Parts: sequence; C-alpha cells; structure tokens
Amino acid sequence: MERVSFNYSLKNIPTPPVNAYKKRLVEKVESVVKRMRWKAFYFLKEENYDDDLPKEEKFGFKTRRCPPQISDMIPFEDDMLKMIEGITFRKSNDNFQKLLSADIKRIKQSDKMFVPADKTQNYYQVSKDQYEKLLKENITKTYKKASPNTYDEINMDAKRISSDLDLDDRMETMAKREAFITLKDHKDNFANNTTCRLINPTKSEMGRVSKKILDRINSKVRSSTGVNQWKNTASVIDWFTKLPNKSDCTFILFDIVNFYPSITEAILHDALIFAKQFTDISDQDIDIILHARKSLLFNDSIPWVKRDNKNLFDVTMGSYDGAEVCELVGAYVLSIITTHYSKDHVGLYRDDGLAIFHKISGNKAEKIKKHIAKIFKDLGLKITIEANLKVVDYLDITLDLNSGKYYPYRKPNDNPVYINSRSNHPPVIIKHLPAAINRRLCDISYDKYVFQKAAPLYADALKTSGYNEELVYKDRTDTTDTTKKRRNRQRNIIWFNPPFNHNVSTNVGRIFLKLLERHFPKEHKLHKIFNKGNVKVSYSCMGNMGSIIKAHNNKILNNKNDLIKRETCNCQDKPICPLNGKCQSNNIVYRAQVKVNNGDGKSYIGSTENSFKTRYNNHKCSFNNLKYGKRTELSKYIWKTKESGHQYSIDWDIIAHADACSSTTKGCNLCLAEKMLIVGSGRFDLLDERSELVSGCRRGGRFVLSSVHVASPRALGSISDSAVSSSSCSSLSSVA
Repeated sequence: MERVSFNYSLKNIPTPPVNAYKKRLVEKVESVVKRMRWKAFYFLKEENYDDDLPKEEKFGFKTRRCPPQISDMIPFEDDMLKMIEGITFRKSNDNFQKLLSADIKRIKQSDKMFVPADKTQNYYQVSKDQYEKLLKENITKTYKKASPNTYDEINMDAKRISSDLDLDDRMETMAKREAFITLKDHKDNFANNTTCRLINPTKSEMGRVSKKILDRINSKVRSSTGVNQWKNTASVIDWFTKLPNKSDCTFILFDIVNFYPSITEAILHDALIFAKQFTDISDQDIDIILHARKSLLFNDSIPWVKRDNKNLFDVTMGSYDGAEVCELVGAYVLSIITTHYSKDHVGLYRDDGLAIFHKISGNKAEKIKKHIAKIFKDLGLKITIEANLKVVDYLDITLDLNSGKYYPYRKPNDNPVYINSRSNHPPVIIKHLPAAINRRLCDISYDKYVFQKAAPLYADALKTSGYNEELVYKDRTDTTDTTKKRRNRQRNIIWFNPPFNHNVSTNVGRIFLKLLERHFPKEHKLHKIFNKGNVKVSYSCMGNMGSIIKAHNNKILNNKNDLIKRETCNCQDKPICPLNGKCQSNNIVYRAQVKVNNGDGKSYIGSTENSFKTRYNNHKCSFNNLKYGKRTELSKYIWKTKESGHQYSIDWDIIAHADACSSTTKGCNLCLAEKMLIVGSGRFDLLDERSELVSGCRRGGRFVLSSVHVASPRALGSISDSAVSSSSCSSLSSVA
C-alpha cells in the first residue's frame, strides 16, 4: 500500500476529450429540446395555459415518455443540431492542464486502485486482491448474506406504493450499487492496522418521496415546538450572540455516537407519534417513510443485510432522506430534554448537541451531564459528553464564553484546498470563488481582528490555487449595503446546461439564445413560453479528477479492459462472417453501408447491447419478411430497393464501443454514442432520421417499477411477514 498525494483539489476538471465533450453536449441538447417540446405540447393543447397553476405532485421524478414532435419547433431543432455539427475546438498550452493530463495518464496506466483516505487529502495505491480482502472483511463484520428473494420483495413493495402515487412508470427499482471503502489513515498505528470506513451507496428511490414528506413534518414540528434544531452555522451564531451574561455561563457539549445506524424502528416510531401532535401524517406517509428504510448492501451483485437487523430497517448515510430522519428523531429527543431544561439553552445539529447553563457549580454540571447521558441511553442511543467548558469547537466555528466571541475552526491537518483558477470550470465559478470564501470567512468571524487572524490560511490556499484576490473584512451586519437583493419569486424556467470546455471556441450559450430569438420572435405563438425571460443558459461541468479515479477503480474491479467482447465469432463459415470475425461483439454502435447496383446507396447507424449477431439476425428477418419491413429505416430502404428491382449488398462495421444503461447509471452511453455519431456524420446519404435524437432509451424501461413482475403468493406472503409498515401504521393512526 503506497500513499499518493495529489497537490491539488480532486474537484479540478481536466480538459475533456473531443468525443466526450460532444457526447455530453448531445445529451444536454436532447434534454432541453425534450422539455421545450413538452411545454409547447401542453401550451398548444390548453387554451388557458398558466405556468403558475399547481401541478400534480411527482416528487421530481421525470416522465420516461418521449414528447411528440412540435411542427413549430422543427426549424429550431434543426439549427440546434447544426450548432452541434459546427462546434470548433482550439489548442491550449496551459501548464496546469498538462499536469492534470500527466496524472490522468499515470492513473490509467496503473494496474492498482487509488483508494481515498477518510478524512485527509491522501490516496493509497492498493492492489485489487488487497482491496477486495479489506472490503470483504469490513462487510462480514456487520453484514450477512440476504435471502435471494429479498431484493425482489423490496421492489414489489416499492411498486405497490408507487402505483398508489401514480409513479410506477417513473420510479426505478433499487439500484445495485457496489459497496466500497475509504481508509482511516488518521487513526493511530494505521501502517500496521489498516482500518476502513464501509460505504453503502445503495439507496431506495422511495427516499426522494420520503424526503419531501419529512421536510414538511420537520418544518411544522420546529415551528410548533420552538426547539433549537439548527440548520446551519449561521443559526448557531445567531443563538450564541443572543445569550446574555456569557462570562457567567458554561457549555455542555455532546455528540451522538453513530447516530444514523443507531436509529431503530422503535425510536422512529415514537418520533412519528410525537410529530402527529403538530401535523397530519397519513398512513401512506408512514408507509413511504418506513419503506425507504429498507436497505441492502451489494458486493459482486450479491445482497447483504445487517446481522442484527430482522426487518431490513436501517438509516444509511447518503440516503435521500437520511438527514431528515435524523432531524425528526433529533426534534423528538430535544422535546424530551427540554422538559427538564430550558429550550433556549439546548440545541442540536444532526448528531452534534450543545447546551449552556448559567452559574452552575462543577458538581451540578456533572449531574446534568449524567442526566442527559441517561436520557439518550433510555432511548438506545450512546453519546460522548463534556461539561464545564468555556470554549467549544462546534461545526466550523469556535465559541468562546470568556470573550463572547466566535471565530473560524478547522480540524487538525485539515487545510483548505480549492479548485485551481485554470481548472476547466465555467468562468463564473472561478470568478466568484474568492468572493464566496471571503464572504464565508466574514460570516464566521466575530470582528475584523478575528478575521485578519484567520485569513492568512485561506489566502495562502487561494494563492496556491492561482488566485490573486485579497481577502478583505466586511461587516456582514452593515445595513448600508446598497447591493440589489434578488426577489424571491419562483418562475417556471427551462434551463439549457451545455457543458463547459476552455478548448471550445464556439460560444454555445450565445448561439442558443440567438436561435431562441430568431425562431420565436414576439409575433410567434410560442413566444410567450420561449423567450429570454423563461429560457436561460447556465453552463454545466464535465467530469473532475475524482470521477476519473472512480472510473479507473471500477475498471480494475470489473476486471475488464473493454466494455465489449472483441475478436469473437461463432459463424460456422468464418470467411462470410458479417462483421469480419467480430459478430459476437456487444455494446457497440455499428454502421451498415448499402450499395445498390444502380450506383445509389445509403448508410445506416444503429446500436446494440446484445451481440451483433443477434441484431444482425433481426435485421435479416426484417429484410426477408414484409411483416417486419417497417421496423427500421434500414429495412424500409431495403424493401424499397427490392421493389424497384435492384440488387443490393450491405457492408457492416463497428464505429464505436460504449456501455449500455444499467440500474446504477443515470443515462445510456450507448444511446448517446449512437446519437453523437448520427449528428456528427454530416452525410446526406444517412437513413437515420434527426427526430430519433430526441427519443427515450429503448433499454431503460426494464428498470422502472412498472416493469417489475408480480411476485408469487409465497413471495407476497414473505413481504407481509417482513414488512413493518402495516403494524406501525395501525398503531400510529390510533394516536391522533
């Protein structure tokens, strides 16, 4: 295990390859055109169209249906595709980008994994065998293999709930994301005793629904109870500054140990009963919240469950609604504590608690400390707690009762590292970074003296990253600031988010806005919904160095140098293989070049996730059977050629390899590669229609919950046996 230090932030973005940029641009153009089509469709369909009317709640899940083509938008869409074809690039000679390129080359040439440290900037080169051994050891400590039916049972239960919400055609099944580890190199004797943190990235899509429900519940509970459940550092500072007679007070600081995994079904059940006093919580809400707690860990696609967990109940870090569950339980715990102590003197942020007491003796402080610890113990939670403190480090600030001041705090060896000014980020991000750091430092500094004492550390980090701006103190409470404040008015805006690239000389954003103005002038019937007021541009980012390292690690773990099978053929007569000995290749974009004996000819671009041989046989079927003659543009052309009495021949070749979509990926690289090649072909003889570029992935439908098959009665019985929702719902509904 060899330590590797990158002397820059891994959020830095290298200059992307040309094809990677074009593929992302095609994706973003397709996305904005789809949204514009849907908006135009409903606008033209409804006479009294109003963006401000309430819409049916879909919890952020997008439809998978492809919008119909709008005739009034065809010229605009054609020009958008021409814009992609006309993208031009320039060469750059940037030293920082050269450094990133050299590191990328070094990473990709390595046969080892780059495993990140848990709380430092370090990375460690680890062999695949050693990594898998560490991973397996950490999994088997607390997990056991789940029943083979468990995964299907969870998806069936999710389908039941999503069907009631009319979301089963939008929500996906639980993605089988592989667990991974980070290294705790900050622990003592790490060189001889390698300790790790196990990360479970698998999370239920139902958590997105649960998050909105819990946000509503938590907001109502906080406003009704008035407990100090802080949302950020600013709210802690506001609480601290209002405390009277600070010099006569002392702090009690406590931290809930392993808060997320320590939350049990019983605690959450009691917290929901508590919350029902202040807001309506339906049985369906409870069903959704509890279903989102069902968790699995995956290793080599095999599901694992916690050893001490009978009902799959778990609050995982990184889940969509994990923080909201912690806030609800935290509010419940605070309500118990504040029955004994003033609610103005105790507060909680997630798992970090802070209390203040006025003029108490050491013995009294110890009694309070033990009492608070007992309250948590009775709830099944363990805390670390300290009393009689005058100065505490809380979140990213230090609170000092002696001076009444607060100032910035960073953990030992946690020096700030920022993205470089030459990173391939959009210029607006680079431009505003120093100002954002300056503003943040002002916010957490009590006065100018505190600011000036803390500023050098941050100023040096900025200078190291290529910034020349100085950090200057500005009183954030100054009411003379004449900066124009934004109106907090929500509008239904469509955003076009093209990827940013320093090496692209074409101004994509400007061209898009000009096309918008040209094709939808004031007199156009779609101008009301497509104008510069409600269609805007904001550049997005390409992959950073951290994502490149993750991709390399996945490649090593999957033990494959390519996404496809190469140089394989099962043809009995090898010389007549349609793909020159590669007919078993999969995950490919292929091209068919049709030659006709009259000198005419066309080209066709297609893709297949399965072997090319399977796709080739389907093509042959459509060529020979008129019943299937309209399946593709290629088969239509072949039948037209045959009907005209001409002879034809077809040459097949592979033009790209890409990975098809899966339950763990957000999009389909195979579809994007196909669309990019269609746009970039520039060939007048291409059979593929441009309208195909705004189409849904043909393969993604198998991952939505509506495609989950109905389980057998035996499986359904096991669902009801393992489910916790029904009993919880009944007991909760009895408490109103």
